[in-house]
Amino acid sequence: MENPLKGRAIGAATEESASTRSMSLLALDRIEAALTRIENAAPTCIAKGADLRRRHEDLKASISQSLSGLDALLAQRVQAEDA
Repeated sequence: MENPLKGRAIGAATEESASTRSMSLLALDRIEAALTRIENAAPTCIAKGADLRRRHEDLKASISQSLSGLDALLAQRVQAEDA
């Protein structure tokens, strides 16, 4: 005796597989579109690289100066509490 639900299960699995393939193709299309955008933007980003490096170094120097100032304030506070 054949299982009456077998055909239904196979049909559902086929529909699910088709749906999964469709979603996979959609995901691949989106990935390809994203890669195209990245490839198109890369030359602009490379050209801005020197400016970005300079800005990064300026930011590091500014942060370092701020942290040094905070260290000095904390040291003064500790000295005042110890006195």
